[in-house]
Amino acid sequence: MKQDIVLVCRKTEHTIHVCDFLRDHYIDSVIIENAEDLKAELSSHSPAFLLLDFGNKGNENLFSKLSISTMRPLPYIIIADAFPDGAARAAVLERGADACVETPLIAEEVLAVINAVLRREQRIARLKLGRALPRMKHKELVIDPMRRTVEMRDEPVHLTVKEFDVLFLLASKAGTALTKEEIYEAVWNADRDYMGTQVSDHIFTLRRKLGLDKKDQAYIQTVFGVGYRFATSE
Repeated sequence: MKQDIVLVCRKTEHTIHVCDFLRDHYIDSVIIENAEDLKAELSSHSPAFLLLDFGNKGNENLFSKLSISTMRPLPYIIIADAFPDGAARAAVLERGADACVETPLIAEEVLAVINAVLRREQRIARLKLGRALPRMKHKELVIDPMRRTVEMRDEPVHLTVKEFDVLFLLASKAGTALTKEEIYEAVWNADRDYMGTQVSDHIFTLRRKLGLDKKDQAYIQTVFGVGYRFATSE
């Protein structure tokens, strides 16, 4: 994932300082002062991160449009505002924001949000799957590796870190049977001697949370004598 961010906010001495701070930490940064100019930017470039300052006229409306946009890949959306309380922040997150930061912007806070996302990509890389993938959809299941979210039948499924990693590993290698040992070494990053029933237990929990039967063949298949395989779309 390219490490760049577009800030839709007023260009002031303070916001310019934020951009300079991010560039000093190898994050390409640009300020766009209005939503109309952003449309032109997004038509030719898809930034990894997009910060919308709700103090700017038009940004709330733009955010509403982005929340239902079919544009892929959709930037990781950070909303900046003078939030009165936690409930206001929660409401924005429920509308589709990925993170919230306070205004006036604190450069270190914006960088911390970006670094948190990049750590997720590194976790994916440790699964030996290369760079972060776009959203994956199989039948009624949607996996978003960047945001580490899962939906089943349009409902969010809350998974632990390891449950998500197991599901993502299998789905990313759909059609390929993986042994329990391969899954354990990739997800737990540990020697198979310590595996125990960890993989089997996580598959059991995954199926339960996804509403699948243990004999399911449409999503997570048991390959007897081998391990597990994620079904293909064919």
